[in-house]
Amino acid sequence: MKKQLLNNIFKHFASLADPVKKRADYLVSPDDGERNRIIGYFLSDNINVFIFNIDHGTVPDHGLKQRNDGRYLRVNCCRKGGCEFTKNGEIYRLSAGETLMDYNDGNDGEFAFTADGYVGVEVIMQVDKVLEDHPVLAALKRSVKSMSLPDHAMVIDSFYYVSQSEQTSRVLDEIIEYSEEKEDAEVIVVKVAELAYAVGKDLEKEKKSKTRYVSGSQKRIAEEIHEKLTYEFGEKWTVRLFADKYGLSETTIKNYFKNAFGCGFKEYQMKIRMENAALMLEKSKLSVGEISELCGYYSQAKFGAAFKKYFKSTPLEYRRLARIQSAETGK
Repeated sequence: MKKQLLNNIFKHFASLADPVKKRADYLVSPDDGERNRIIGYFLSDNINVFIFNIDHGTVPDHGLKQRNDGRYLRVNCCRKGGCEFTKNGEIYRLSAGETLMDYNDGNDGEFAFTADGYVGVEVIMQVDKVLEDHPVLAALKRSVKSMSLPDHAMVIDSFYYVSQSEQTSRVLDEIIEYSEEKEDAEVIVVKVAELAYAVGKDLEKEKKSKTRYVSGSQKRIAEEIHEKLTYEFGEKWTVRLFADKYGLSETTIKNYFKNAFGCGFKEYQMKIRMENAALMLEKSKLSVGEISELCGYYSQAKFGAAFKKYFKSTPLEYRRLARIQSAETGK
Protein backbone atom coordinates (compact mmCIF):
# COMPACT_ATOMS: atom_id res chain seq x y z
CA MET A 1 0.00 0.00 0.00
CA LYS A 2 1.43 3.38 -1.00
CA LYS A 3 2.34 5.97 1.61
CA GLN A 4 0.20 8.58 -0.14
CA LEU A 5 -2.86 6.36 0.18
CA LEU A 6 -2.29 5.95 3.91
CA ASN A 7 -1.90 9.67 4.33
CA ASN A 8 -5.07 10.33 2.35
CA ILE A 9 -7.08 7.96 4.52
CA PHE A 10 -6.00 9.83 7.63
CA LYS A 11 -5.76 13.27 6.10
CA HIS A 12 -7.34 14.84 9.19
CA PHE A 13 -4.51 13.73 11.50
CA ALA A 14 -0.77 14.32 11.72
CA SER A 15 0.53 10.92 10.61
CA LEU A 16 3.63 8.85 10.11
CA ALA A 17 3.03 6.08 7.58
CA ASP A 18 5.17 2.99 6.98
CA PRO A 19 4.07 1.36 3.69
CA VAL A 20 6.35 -1.65 4.27
CA LYS A 21 4.74 -2.55 7.57
CA LYS A 22 1.32 -1.38 6.29
CA ARG A 23 1.12 0.70 9.43
CA ALA A 24 0.52 4.32 10.33
CA ASP A 25 0.71 6.35 13.55
CA TYR A 26 -1.67 9.22 14.09
CA LEU A 27 -1.23 11.73 16.89
CA VAL A 28 -4.74 13.08 17.24
CA SER A 29 -3.46 15.94 19.38
CA PRO A 30 0.32 16.37 18.92
CA ASP A 31 0.58 18.49 22.06
CA ASP A 32 -0.48 15.47 24.14
CA GLY A 33 2.45 13.33 22.99
CA GLU A 34 1.66 9.60 23.04
CA ARG A 35 -1.51 9.95 25.08
CA ASN A 36 -3.89 10.74 22.23
CA ARG A 37 -2.97 8.35 19.45
CA ILE A 38 -4.51 6.04 16.87
CA ILE A 39 -2.43 3.29 15.22
CA GLY A 40 -3.73 1.88 11.95
CA TYR A 41 -2.82 -1.40 10.23
CA PHE A 42 -4.04 -1.84 6.67
CA LEU A 43 -3.76 -5.60 6.33
CA SER A 44 -5.43 -5.69 2.93
CA ASP A 45 -8.06 -3.90 0.87
CA ASN A 46 -10.71 -5.74 2.88
CA ILE A 47 -9.48 -5.70 6.48
CA ASN A 48 -8.18 -2.87 8.64
CA VAL A 49 -7.24 -2.69 12.32
CA PHE A 50 -7.11 0.38 14.55
CA ILE A 51 -5.65 0.60 18.04
CA PHE A 52 -6.89 3.55 20.11
CA ASN A 53 -5.19 5.12 23.10
CA ILE A 54 -7.18 8.23 23.88
CA ASP A 55 -6.52 10.10 27.11
CA HIS A 56 -9.19 12.79 26.97
CA GLY A 57 -11.43 14.85 24.77
CA THR A 58 -13.71 14.02 21.89
CA VAL A 59 -12.09 12.64 18.77
CA PRO A 60 -13.75 12.09 15.38
CA ASP A 61 -13.87 8.73 13.69
CA HIS A 62 -10.69 7.65 11.92
CA GLY A 63 -12.08 8.87 8.63
CA LEU A 64 -11.87 5.59 6.74
CA LYS A 65 -14.28 5.69 3.84
CA GLN A 66 -15.46 2.19 3.11
CA ARG A 67 -16.40 1.19 -0.40
CA ASN A 68 -20.08 0.57 -1.05
CA ASP A 69 -19.61 -2.90 -2.50
CA GLY A 70 -20.57 -5.17 0.36
CA ARG A 71 -21.30 -5.46 4.04
CA TYR A 72 -18.68 -4.58 6.60
CA LEU A 73 -18.44 -6.24 9.99
CA ARG A 74 -17.15 -3.68 12.46
CA VAL A 75 -15.86 -5.09 15.76
CA ASN A 76 -14.93 -2.71 18.59
CA CYS A 77 -13.31 -4.11 21.73
CA CYS A 78 -12.89 -1.82 24.75
CA ARG A 79 -10.12 -2.71 27.19
CA LYS A 80 -10.00 0.40 29.38
CA GLY A 81 -12.16 3.46 29.94
CA GLY A 82 -15.09 3.91 27.62
CA CYS A 83 -16.32 5.48 24.43
CA GLU A 84 -19.53 6.54 22.77
CA PHE A 85 -20.97 5.90 19.33
CA THR A 86 -23.39 8.38 17.82
CA LYS A 87 -25.42 6.77 15.09
CA ASN A 88 -28.66 7.98 13.55
CA GLY A 89 -28.92 10.55 16.30
CA GLU A 90 -28.70 7.99 19.11
CA ILE A 91 -25.80 7.63 21.56
CA TYR A 92 -24.50 4.15 22.42
CA ARG A 93 -21.87 3.49 25.07
CA LEU A 94 -19.09 0.91 25.07
CA SER A 95 -17.38 0.08 28.37
CA ALA A 96 -14.28 -1.87 29.41
CA GLY A 97 -14.72 -5.60 28.92
CA GLU A 98 -17.34 -5.23 26.19
CA THR A 99 -17.18 -6.05 22.49
CA LEU A 100 -19.56 -4.27 20.15
CA MET A 101 -20.33 -5.71 16.72
CA ASP A 102 -22.34 -4.22 13.90
CA TYR A 103 -22.83 -4.52 10.18
CA ASN A 104 -22.86 -1.43 8.03
CA ASP A 105 -22.35 -0.48 4.42
CA GLY A 106 -20.15 2.56 4.92
CA ASN A 107 -18.77 5.05 7.39
CA ASP A 108 -22.17 6.34 8.49
CA GLY A 109 -21.56 7.08 12.16
CA GLU A 110 -19.37 9.09 14.49
CA PHE A 111 -16.94 7.55 16.95
CA ALA A 112 -16.44 9.77 20.00
CA PHE A 113 -14.37 9.04 23.09
CA THR A 114 -15.26 9.77 26.68
CA ALA A 115 -13.02 12.08 28.66
CA ASP A 116 -11.96 9.42 31.17
CA GLY A 117 -9.66 7.66 28.75
CA TYR A 118 -10.15 4.88 26.22
CA VAL A 119 -7.95 1.99 25.10
CA GLY A 120 -9.41 -0.33 22.53
CA VAL A 121 -9.08 -2.25 19.28
CA GLU A 122 -11.29 -1.95 16.21
CA VAL A 123 -11.35 -4.44 13.34
CA ILE A 124 -13.22 -3.66 10.12
CA MET A 125 -13.75 -6.53 7.66
CA GLN A 126 -15.52 -6.69 4.33
CA VAL A 127 -17.18 -9.93 5.30
CA ASP A 128 -17.90 -11.26 1.82
CA LYS A 129 -14.30 -10.94 0.64
CA VAL A 130 -11.94 -11.13 3.59
CA LEU A 131 -11.62 -14.92 3.59
CA GLU A 132 -10.50 -14.93 -0.04
CA ASP A 133 -8.07 -12.13 0.59
CA HIS A 134 -5.45 -13.24 3.13
CA PRO A 135 -3.88 -16.71 3.39
CA VAL A 136 -3.68 -16.62 7.19
CA LEU A 137 -7.33 -15.75 7.53
CA ALA A 138 -8.26 -18.26 4.87
CA ALA A 139 -6.42 -20.94 6.85
CA LEU A 140 -8.54 -20.00 9.87
CA LYS A 141 -11.75 -19.73 7.88
CA ARG A 142 -13.80 -21.41 10.56
CA SER A 143 -12.54 -18.97 13.19
CA VAL A 144 -13.45 -15.92 11.15
CA LYS A 145 -16.86 -17.33 10.24
CA SER A 146 -17.53 -17.91 13.92
CA MET A 147 -17.67 -14.12 14.33
CA SER A 148 -20.90 -14.07 12.33
CA LEU A 149 -23.93 -12.88 14.21
CA PRO A 150 -27.14 -14.92 14.09
CA ASP A 151 -29.58 -14.41 11.23
CA HIS A 152 -31.78 -11.98 13.16
CA ALA A 153 -28.72 -9.81 13.84
CA MET A 154 -27.52 -9.62 10.23
CA VAL A 155 -29.10 -6.27 9.52
CA ILE A 156 -27.74 -2.82 8.83
CA ASP A 157 -27.63 -0.38 11.77
CA SER A 158 -27.94 -3.04 14.49
CA PHE A 159 -25.45 -3.14 17.36
CA TYR A 160 -24.78 -6.26 19.40
CA TYR A 161 -22.82 -6.37 22.65
CA VAL A 162 -20.83 -9.38 23.84
CA SER A 163 -18.82 -9.73 27.03
CA GLN A 164 -15.09 -10.41 26.60
CA SER A 165 -13.70 -13.68 27.87
CA GLU A 166 -10.27 -14.01 29.48
CA GLN A 167 -8.91 -15.34 26.18
CA THR A 168 -10.30 -12.40 24.20
CA SER A 169 -8.86 -9.93 26.71
CA ARG A 170 -5.43 -11.56 26.47
CA VAL A 171 -5.38 -11.40 22.66
CA LEU A 172 -6.47 -7.75 22.71
CA ASP A 173 -3.68 -6.88 25.13
CA GLU A 174 -1.18 -8.58 22.82
CA ILE A 175 -2.45 -6.66 19.78
CA ILE A 176 -2.10 -3.41 21.71
CA GLU A 177 1.39 -4.34 22.90
CA TYR A 178 2.58 -5.42 19.42
CA SER A 179 1.23 -2.24 17.85
CA GLU A 180 3.15 -0.13 20.35
CA GLU A 181 6.28 -2.11 19.48
CA LYS A 182 5.66 -1.25 15.81
CA GLU A 183 5.39 -4.87 14.68
CA ASP A 184 4.81 -5.70 11.01
CA ALA A 185 1.33 -6.26 9.60
CA GLU A 186 2.08 -9.99 9.29
CA VAL A 187 2.24 -10.27 13.08
CA ILE A 188 -0.97 -8.31 13.54
CA VAL A 189 -2.94 -10.35 11.02
CA VAL A 190 -2.11 -13.54 12.92
CA LYS A 191 -3.35 -11.96 16.15
CA VAL A 192 -6.50 -10.74 14.38
CA ALA A 193 -7.19 -14.32 13.28
CA GLU A 194 -6.73 -15.40 16.90
CA LEU A 195 -9.04 -12.59 18.00
CA ALA A 196 -11.64 -13.81 15.51
CA TYR A 197 -11.47 -17.24 17.11
CA ALA A 198 -11.78 -15.81 20.64
CA VAL A 199 -14.69 -13.51 19.81
CA GLY A 200 -16.36 -16.39 17.99
CA LYS A 201 -16.11 -18.41 21.20
CA ASP A 202 -17.60 -15.50 23.14
CA LEU A 203 -20.51 -15.40 20.69
CA GLU A 204 -20.99 -19.14 20.93
CA LYS A 205 -21.13 -18.89 24.71
CA GLU A 206 -23.66 -16.06 24.53
CA LYS A 207 -25.82 -18.08 22.13
CA LYS A 208 -26.05 -20.85 24.71
CA SER A 209 -26.69 -18.54 27.63
CA LYS A 210 -30.01 -17.11 28.71
CA THR A 211 -28.82 -13.56 28.12
CA ARG A 212 -28.31 -13.93 24.37
CA TYR A 213 -27.34 -10.75 22.53
CA VAL A 214 -27.87 -7.14 23.52
CA SER A 215 -28.75 -4.88 20.61
CA GLY A 216 -27.92 -1.20 20.48
CA SER A 217 -31.51 -0.10 21.11
CA GLN A 218 -31.83 -2.54 24.02
CA LYS A 219 -28.59 -1.27 25.55
CA ARG A 220 -29.72 2.35 25.21
CA ILE A 221 -32.98 1.66 27.03
CA ALA A 222 -31.18 -0.34 29.72
CA GLU A 223 -28.64 2.45 30.22
CA GLU A 224 -31.34 5.10 30.55
CA ILE A 225 -33.00 2.99 33.25
CA HIS A 226 -29.63 2.33 34.89
CA GLU A 227 -28.94 6.07 35.05
CA LYS A 228 -32.30 6.78 36.69
CA LEU A 229 -31.79 4.06 39.29
CA THR A 230 -28.23 5.20 40.01
CA TYR A 231 -28.57 8.97 40.24
CA GLU A 232 -32.22 9.31 41.28
CA PHE A 233 -32.27 6.35 43.64
CA GLY A 234 -34.75 8.01 45.99
CA GLU A 235 -37.51 8.12 43.38
CA LYS A 236 -40.23 5.49 43.16
CA TRP A 237 -38.96 3.79 40.01
CA THR A 238 -40.82 0.64 39.04
CA VAL A 239 -40.59 -1.79 36.14
CA ARG A 240 -44.18 -0.92 35.27
CA LEU A 241 -43.30 2.76 34.94
CA PHE A 242 -40.51 2.05 32.45
CA ALA A 243 -42.63 -0.51 30.58
CA ASP A 244 -45.26 2.19 30.02
CA LYS A 245 -42.64 4.76 29.01
CA TYR A 246 -41.05 2.56 26.31
CA GLY A 247 -44.19 0.71 25.26
CA LEU A 248 -42.75 -2.67 26.25
CA SER A 249 -43.79 -5.45 28.60
CA GLU A 250 -42.44 -5.63 32.14
CA THR A 251 -40.68 -8.91 31.29
CA THR A 252 -38.94 -7.27 28.32
CA ILE A 253 -37.73 -4.37 30.49
CA LYS A 254 -36.36 -6.82 33.06
CA ASN A 255 -34.60 -8.83 30.35
CA TYR A 256 -33.06 -5.74 28.72
CA PHE A 257 -31.66 -4.59 32.05
CA LYS A 258 -30.33 -7.98 33.12
CA ASN A 259 -28.80 -8.70 29.72
CA ALA A 260 -26.98 -5.35 29.73
CA PHE A 261 -25.81 -5.24 33.35
CA GLY A 262 -25.80 -8.83 34.55
CA CYS A 263 -28.20 -8.30 37.46
CA GLY A 264 -31.92 -7.83 37.91
CA PHE A 265 -33.77 -4.51 38.10
CA LYS A 266 -34.83 -4.90 41.74
CA GLU A 267 -31.47 -6.36 42.72
CA TYR A 268 -29.63 -3.33 41.33
CA GLN A 269 -32.15 -0.86 42.78
CA MET A 270 -31.70 -2.43 46.23
CA LYS A 271 -27.91 -2.38 45.92
CA ILE A 272 -27.78 1.32 45.01
CA ARG A 273 -30.23 2.35 47.71
CA MET A 274 -28.49 0.36 50.44
CA GLU A 275 -24.99 1.52 49.48
CA ASN A 276 -26.13 5.15 49.53
CA ALA A 277 -27.92 4.61 52.83
CA ALA A 278 -24.76 3.13 54.34
CA LEU A 279 -22.72 6.08 53.11
CA MET A 280 -25.15 8.57 54.67
CA LEU A 281 -25.12 6.64 57.95
CA GLU A 282 -21.33 6.81 58.00
CA LYS A 283 -20.76 10.37 56.80
CA SER A 284 -23.84 12.41 57.77
CA LYS A 285 -25.79 13.34 60.88
CA LEU A 286 -29.13 12.66 59.22
CA SER A 287 -31.61 10.59 61.20
CA VAL A 288 -32.52 7.08 60.11
CA GLY A 289 -35.97 8.38 59.17
CA GLU A 290 -34.51 11.09 56.94
CA ILE A 291 -32.15 8.62 55.25
CA SER A 292 -35.06 6.25 54.77
CA GLU A 293 -37.01 8.87 52.83
CA LEU A 294 -33.98 9.93 50.76
CA CYS A 295 -33.57 6.31 49.68
CA GLY A 296 -37.17 5.98 48.53
CA TYR A 297 -38.66 4.36 51.64
CA TYR A 298 -41.57 6.17 53.23
CA SER A 299 -41.83 3.52 55.92
CA GLN A 300 -38.87 3.52 58.29
CA ALA A 301 -39.77 -0.01 59.37
CA LYS A 302 -39.56 -1.32 55.80
CA PHE A 303 -36.26 0.51 55.31
CA GLY A 304 -34.86 -0.99 58.52
CA ALA A 305 -35.90 -4.49 57.48
CA ALA A 306 -34.38 -4.09 54.00
CA PHE A 307 -31.15 -2.66 55.44
CA LYS A 308 -30.79 -5.48 57.97
CA LYS A 309 -31.38 -8.09 55.28
CA TYR A 310 -28.70 -6.49 53.08
CA PHE A 311 -26.02 -5.69 55.69
CA LYS A 312 -26.96 -8.15 58.47
CA SER A 313 -27.27 -5.30 60.95
CA THR A 314 -29.77 -2.55 61.72
CA PRO A 315 -29.08 1.01 60.50
CA LEU A 316 -28.26 2.19 64.04
CA GLU A 317 -25.89 -0.74 64.66
CA TYR A 318 -24.20 -0.05 61.34
CA ARG A 319 -23.75 3.64 62.21
CA ARG A 320 -22.35 2.84 65.65
CA LEU A 321 -19.82 0.30 64.31
CA ALA A 322 -18.82 2.66 61.49
CA ARG A 323 -18.11 5.45 63.97
CA ILE A 324 -16.11 3.16 66.24
CA GLN A 325 -14.01 2.03 63.28
CA SER A 326 -13.55 5.61 62.13
CA ALA A 327 -12.34 6.66 65.60
CA GLU A 328 -9.89 3.78 65.72
CA THR A 329 -8.40 4.55 62.31
CA GLY A 330 -8.46 8.31 62.81
CA LYS A 331 -10.45 8.91 59.65
